[in-house]
Amino acid sequence: MDVATHQPIRLFARLAKLGLASLLAGNGLANGAVQFDIFMGFAGKARQGEWFPVTFEIFNDGPTFDGQVELRPRFGDNPVYRYNVELATNTRKRFTLPVFADANSGWSAKLKNGRKTVARHDELKLDNVDSITLLVGALSGQQAGGPVLPRTRFKRKWENDQFAPRVTHLQSDTFPDDPIALSGLHALHLNSARAINLRTEQAAALSMWVLGGGHLILAVDQPGDVTGTPWLADLVRARFGPMQNTAVGQALHRWAAGGGDSTVGSTDDAFAAGQLAAAEVRLANGTVLFELDNRPVAAEANRGLGQVSVLGFNPEREPFKSWTNRAWFWARLAKIPGAWFEEDAPQRYGRLHIDGVYGAMLDSRQVSKLPVIWLLLLLAAYLVIIGPVDRIWLKRINKQMLTWLTFPAYVAIFSLLIYFIGYKLRAGQLELNELHIVDALPGRQEVMRGRSYASIYSPSNDDYRLGGGFAQGVIRSEYGGAFQGNMASTLRVQRDPGKIEASARVPIWTSRLLCSEWIAPDNGGVTATLTKKGSSDYELALQNGLDKAITSAALLADGKVTELELQLPPGSTRTLRIQIAASPYVENELGSINLGRRFQDAVNTRNRAFGDTEGGRIDPVLMNIITCSLPALLRTGENQAGPLVADFSSSGGLDLSAHAERGGTVLFLLAEDHAPIPSTGLFEPQLGQARTLYRIPLEITETD
Repeated sequence: MDVATHQPIRLFARLAKLGLASLLAGNGLANGAVQFDIFMGFAGKARQGEWFPVTFEIFNDGPTFDGQVELRPRFGDNPVYRYNVELATNTRKRFTLPVFADANSGWSAKLKNGRKTVARHDELKLDNVDSITLLVGALSGQQAGGPVLPRTRFKRKWENDQFAPRVTHLQSDTFPDDPIALSGLHALHLNSARAINLRTEQAAALSMWVLGGGHLILAVDQPGDVTGTPWLADLVRARFGPMQNTAVGQALHRWAAGGGDSTVGSTDDAFAAGQLAAAEVRLANGTVLFELDNRPVAAEANRGLGQVSVLGFNPEREPFKSWTNRAWFWARLAKIPGAWFEEDAPQRYGRLHIDGVYGAMLDSRQVSKLPVIWLLLLLAAYLVIIGPVDRIWLKRINKQMLTWLTFPAYVAIFSLLIYFIGYKLRAGQLELNELHIVDALPGRQEVMRGRSYASIYSPSNDDYRLGGGFAQGVIRSEYGGAFQGNMASTLRVQRDPGKIEASARVPIWTSRLLCSEWIAPDNGGVTATLTKKGSSDYELALQNGLDKAITSAALLADGKVTELELQLPPGSTRTLRIQIAASPYVENELGSINLGRRFQDAVNTRNRAFGDTEGGRIDPVLMNIITCSLPALLRTGENQAGPLVADFSSSGGLDLSAHAERGGTVLFLLAEDHAPIPSTGLFEPQLGQARTLYRIPLEITETD
């Protein structure tokens, strides 16, 4: 009887074990059929408050399936990124997602087939350096010979670990193919021998990054690498002489020490006595950096909103590779101030992000705040009523036991009163206000690099869909700086080929600011040419092909900003004679202490739940919007961060301060009630406005 009873049990146990083994084997086969590799950041590094690339490489050796990649931070309520990808049998897919870096450094990723997880990584690490740290990328011919930077000499070890400028060595295979993902780099060194092997998508991303404000340092191994690579030749626009062995002498040492840094080491006699194979370099509209044997062998020039620096020699070869002072050479070439290598470390306390200024411009005017004095009076009245008033009148009627009823009644009454006050101050209609910052970038195929700020006011707790039809684009929440991080409570970002969508949670009676960054073909709406007529006189020819009038304009030229009197209806053409304002940019109203302090006060007031309503608002007029494009030059007069750190920071290549300081020219045009793309909001608001600031880099034509 016992044997008969136990036989079914043994059979069931064997079947269960067999099923479990089959399941495990099946999972192992499924996982083995898919290779899922992830490359985080710039060789594992990223800057807080900036975009960084996450490159996925997937090889499917099994059946075809429609996969979804999900990337999420392991800590905090930060954005979740999803990307749909079709995985056919025996195919390898490689793609890059731009991801916004918060203070979080731990990430996890999954590859899913429907609800089934095919592969996953739970311990993805990222060296998330401070937002003020300068990060120089390098695509070198050989890693050992690439850029190096001097060691910092800050007083504390943790300051050197946290703030020291650093070089990150990249690989051609995993180099990003999305220009937005490159925004976190301060500069990029590219060896021409590597440039010829970049894929078309990578080359386009690199070119667009430069035209949008990036700094490319090109080292020429052979001039034919540049002239024989069409995309690089179009970007650099250089003429080269033949490679010749030239005596080095002291020219490079003098140039490296010319940045005003007294800590550059003594001369290297062995290097000075050597021969350097170098080609003559001349750039269109460029300036010479230094010469060897009366030949210019290094030059730089503005390209779009960015800059290219070209070396007519390969710094990864001898004798340059063994030069004792080459770190100082690289520091000056990458535009790293010598103050970074002194003893006083930068301090970032009190630094604000420019997103807060845009929020103060766009947040709904339907919302009013309860002044602090009224809040205190309301609290005082509540304490008086539940305390002495309740005791006195109950004692007078000799009904002290009724306090068990009166006390909760007071709580209910004051709760309803507070709700009623909040309703009167904050209730309103669904509202969407947008401000588009659009760079019209030159090149073989002109494109627009856009940043669309959208402020959503919600009359209820709800999720709102956003998105657009962009081959390259992403959406992020407002960034509050190193100590606040991402400000949106919930954000889910979905990427599909040619499309991006997101879902953002907005609490009742509040505004939430989000930013979509995108690349789109230029609509050809504005055509402008600038001709120099004299030392400070210019002629601007402008054609408005937009569907709305251009209501105001300003010109940044020669380091000065001049506001123009301009009302240009759709389809019209106008020529203006411009005399550049006498006062330099950093001393006029844009860079004044008063305006910087005004912005600082507005951002701080906006982030408070109670207080002065008007104090947290900024008018979205032309000069205020232009100022947000130059945050590094905006000062509050109470800078606690020191000379190395600006009072305001920005993300995604928005800052044109470096372009302004090196004499770049930009035309700013503001169009009211106009958007260059369909609305970011995929919902129907009852109220809303749209404005667009076009930033057009111009090359100056000289008259004879």
